[in-house]
Amino acid sequence: MVDITGRMAGEEGKIKEKLQIKRPPAERWLEYMEIRLLGLETDPLAFTSTLSDEEKYPESLWKERIINEIFAEVDSRIEYRGKGIGDRLLKAGISEISSFGGMRKIKLGVIADQKATIKLYERNGFSWVGKLSEELFLDGEFHDQIIMEKFI
Repeated sequence: MVDITGRMAGEEGKIKEKLQIKRPPAERWLEYMEIRLLGLETDPLAFTSTLSDEEKYPESLWKERIINEIFAEVDSRIEYRGKGIGDRLLKAGISEISSFGGMRKIKLGVIADQKATIKLYERNGFSWVGKLSEELFLDGEFHDQIIMEKFI
């Protein structure tokens, strides 16, 4: 797992962003789980899974995810959207992930309703490779998932 945490703030009309990318140790699985579940609770359409599903994951799965996956999330507060922060964070993240070596491509899933997020990924070289129909059931409604990839 690569923990990419973006922090941004507006200050007298200026936008700042910070990107931290690190591989947390397996013993931090509980912290990872708490952050992930909070995200699923506060912004469920930003994920390709549901809170009710992931709350049931056993400890062993959380530990496996933190060791074997590269997980990245790019997000910005609503008041800062449309100002290029997502592009800068994503480019920095791609660059950092590329520096780890041994990876040929980055693949991701995004809920089809997230049009701005899909455009962000497309602007940064990701291509559609498929669609999973009715992949996420949330609040009584099915949502499609778009699968995208970028060769690095």
